[in-house]
Amino acid sequence: MKINSIYRITSHKQHVEVDDTSTSPNKVSNQVLVLEKQMPGENLLKSFMAGTSVGAILLVDQFDNEPIKTFDHITGSDSDLKVIKPMEIEGQRAILCLPEDYLTFYLGQVLVNLPKVFTARVITLSDRAHRGVYEDKSGPAIVRLLTEYFEKINKKLLIKHSIIPDNASELSLILEECKVAKTDILITTGGTGIGLRDITVETVSAHLDKEIPGIMEMIRVKYGAQKPNALLSRGIAGTMNKTMVYTLPGSPKAVEEYLNEIFLTLDHLLNMIHGIDIH
Repeated sequence: MKINSIYRITSHKQHVEVDDTSTSPNKVSNQVLVLEKQMPGENLLKSFMAGTSVGAILLVDQFDNEPIKTFDHITGSDSDLKVIKPMEIEGQRAILCLPEDYLTFYLGQVLVNLPKVFTARVITLSDRAHRGVYEDKSGPAIVRLLTEYFEKINKKLLIKHSIIPDNASELSLILEECKVAKTDILITTGGTGIGLRDITVETVSAHLDKEIPGIMEMIRVKYGAQKPNALLSRGIAGTMNKTMVYTLPGSPKAVEEYLNEIFLTLDHLLNMIHGIDIH
């Protein structure tokens, strides 16, 4: 994709053609609209910009052949745009984007689409599984179910699975790694009970920015109505920087039950945590 024309949106909502422009995440009108081949008519342009805060329009010669999806990045020298909404109206294609940093656009600048690969970290906490005297079945179950879910929603996913003992220090190190790396999803299994070695909930809670209590409360009530022991799990869900965090019990059956409910809101939560509203 090469930028052929650049338009800046004025305070009077007029688009003015310029040779270069800049934007940043801190601007009120920070969204960038990328259009293919030609500037649409006034009414069609208004349709593309409805409900947005577009401050700049880039007209490129053509989009890349690969389909461009939400969360992909449109990058080039001095530019890094996160795709928040691919659009097509009356045969005209466009991409609504958010800047990831202070950006400069200029005529002739070449942009490329980098598909988003989501990252997930699965942590099994079990002294016995870590020593090899107990087969970890919950961790592989999470990996399988996550893989199936992301295939279903047509998103790419890279998963790393680790087995560690019930040790708060080791878990804290992994949590900090995921926070810095902006891992998309972190799921633990095990250590959510009331035993002396059950340290998962306390450890994770200390690292969360925001807790989302409704998810786990609903799951406990739903399954605890028929199986009272399910009410004893202390699992939590929340956010840590750009990472969605869930702490699940240690049984494969519970893992499947929890994830079936978590998947109902996961895609929406990923949009929310990245500041994307696609509705």
